[in-house]
Amino acid sequence: YQRRVRGAQSSIILTVLEMAGDPNYLHRMTTLFAINVLAEVYPPEMFSKHMVPVICNLANDAVPNVRFNVAKTMAKIAHLLDAATIDKVVKGCLVHLADDNDEDVKYFASEALEAVAAVEVQA
Repeated sequence: YQRRVRGAQSSIILTVLEMAGDPNYLHRMTTLFAINVLAEVYPPEMFSKHMVPVICNLANDAVPNVRFNVAKTMAKIAHLLDAATIDKVVKGCLVHLADDNDEDVKYFASEALEAVAAVEVQA
């Protein structure tokens, strides 16, 4: 039974990671929405290693809606991440987005930076 569960988990994770590179921007956004849900049940150290880089890669997406959803995702998952991941990866990603050409991306990146700072204060 546990082997089947682990197999299903691996399959779900692989599918989500593959969708991050899909040409359809809606699939890339679905990747972010799925990551928001998976963050609550995926082991934190594995999440930081496998999912956070995928999120950060999407910060360079050509579609502004994908980029601002990267910021929203970072804000939502920050409380699940360790301080090193926040310092080394998340902040850099959000600072990059805060300098975006799109006003909505800038707004959500700024909001996410505030959320991350609040998480750091609580830690």
